[in-house]
Amino acid sequence: MIYGYIKDLEKYRKLSKNLHKAIDYILTGSYKNGSIGKNIVDGDVVYFNLIDKVMTKDENFFELHKKYIDIHIVIDGKERIAFSSTDRLKFKREYKLEDDSELFDGKIEEFVYLNPEKFVVFFPEEAHSALLKVEEKEEIKKVIFKILDDRE
Repeated sequence: MIYGYIKDLEKYRKLSKNLHKAIDYILTGSYKNGSIGKNIVDGDVVYFNLIDKVMTKDENFFELHKKYIDIHIVIDGKERIAFSSTDRLKFKREYKLEDDSELFDGKIEEFVYLNPEKFVVFFPEEAHSALLKVEEKEEIKKVIFKILDDRE
């Protein structure tokens, strides 16, 4: 997991070629003007899902991916994203290739806080639980970049 300020994202370009593509795109700010739903940057290698008017929650399930790296960025509002070690979670749903996710329930170990200045990256096999309220439930607008993991 990587957590920080969007303005500092360029530090992580060298981690992978595909991550480099996503970071270059993010730093243009173009994602803020995306369409609701799936937005293609580079085919199935780099794309992002824009969701608008989604309500934050008290609690949510954990998910992890096997093929894709996630970058979460809030455009409007704020949210917490929880993370936990998978060995401390309870299996909920088997891995589904079509959405590259496996689901879990369990206790939260830590949180990161997102607002329009921050980002978080989750690599495959890192369990995370998004859309959690910060203080009160609120509607937010956010993007989730999906980057095919090409790290060796």
